[in-house]
Amino acid sequence: MTTATLGGLIKDYRIKKRLSQLEVSLKIGWKDSTRLSKIEQGRVGRPTRETIDRIIIALELTDQEKGEFLLTGGYLPTDKEIDRVIKSVSKKITTWPYPAYLMDFGWRMLLVNQPTIDIFGFPQDLLQTAKKMKPNLLESAISDWKIEIFKGDDKETLKPLAQTLIAQFKAEHLGKENEKWYKLLINKLSAHAPFRKLWNTIDAKDYHKKLYEYEYKQIKWPNGKTITYHVFDSKLVFDRRFIVVLYLKENK
Repeated sequence: MTTATLGGLIKDYRIKKRLSQLEVSLKIGWKDSTRLSKIEQGRVGRPTRETIDRIIIALELTDQEKGEFLLTGGYLPTDKEIDRVIKSVSKKITTWPYPAYLMDFGWRMLLVNQPTIDIFGFPQDLLQTAKKMKPNLLESAISDWKIEIFKGDDKETLKPLAQTLIAQFKAEHLGKENEKWYKLLINKLSAHAPFRKLWNTIDAKDYHKKLYEYEYKQIKWPNGKTITYHVFDSKLVFDRRFIVVLYLKENK
């Protein structure tokens, strides 16, 4: 599947499964194919999640296809979907010896482990409240860290965390600027003057990364101690809206 738009993806799946617009429309409960035709052509606004779920059922999509479909449409996971994914990755994340967490494509953190709390100084109750509160990773750009954090492709490309986070967020979410969740997040963070200044001066083109699923991260403590991590992130096969992030400590 190479079509970039939601309507185009619906058409791709429909043709792949050898279904006509009318067949899909009748399965959904519509009397004719007019509405589906307009959705496929992008002539109407983005369908509601309820409508999309009905289309998914009508197209008989697999879990993997459904995840790709919802990612293309920019539909954030529901609490029910989050619960299902947490059950499948909880053991891997909670037993990982270094920082590890689960987030969705909107950068909402949904599950963290104890080393994440310890290393970054997050509130201890985040272990229990992450799923409910869904703090956004971009909020780290305004956190009052007691440590200095740098990240990049390697030791030579390290830059301060706030700068790289904002550039990365803008690069990964091009085209999503009008999404409700995007606007709410940026409006919330823009109440902080330092964030506002960085947001207005950093552009998506400032984000340079050679390996999409890897980054090099260095953490410096006030006492001079420095730890370096290799960080790997991986989208889940059955629902690419979810990403598992795992840290590996560099051996010296």
